[in-house]
Amino acid sequence: MPLTAMREQSVSSLLDREPAEVRRAREETRKALFGWGLGEYAEVAELIVSEYVSNALAHGEGPIKVRISCDGGDLRIEVHDDGPGRPVRRPVTARSESGRGLEVVDGLLALQGGRRTLRDDEAGAGKTVGAVIRVAGDR
Repeated sequence: MPLTAMREQSVSSLLDREPAEVRRAREETRKALFGWGLGEYAEVAELIVSEYVSNALAHGEGPIKVRISCDGGDLRIEVHDDGPGRPVRRPVTARSESGRGLEVVDGLLALQGGRRTLRDDEAGAGKTVGAVIRVAGDR
C-alpha cells in the first residue's frame, strides 16, 4: 500500500471583542468545513466555535484567535484569548440562566468520539481552548 501525504487544511481568524464576531466565526467555520468536504461536521463545529468564542468574550481578554484545521483524520477547533481564566464546567439547575455551554460541548464531543483540549500560553496568562473530533474516512 503506497503512503500518501495528507496536507493539513486550516483557516484562522482574528476577531474583535464584539458580540457580532460570534456570528462571523460560525459563518467562517461552516464555509471552511463545506469547502473541505466536511459539511456533516458543520453544525457541531459551529456550536463549539460559538461557545468558545462567547466564553472568550465574556471571560477572556485581548483579541480572540480562532483556528479550524483538518489533517485528514482529526478536525481541530481552537480558540485563543489572553485572559487568565480557564474553562470550568459548573453544576447547573433548572433555574440556572447560564453555565450549560461546556456541558453541551462535552456531550456533543462524546457523541462524535472527540475531546476537549486546553493549552496554556508559554509566555503569558492566555490559553487556547480546543476540541478534536475524529473525522470518518480518508480526506
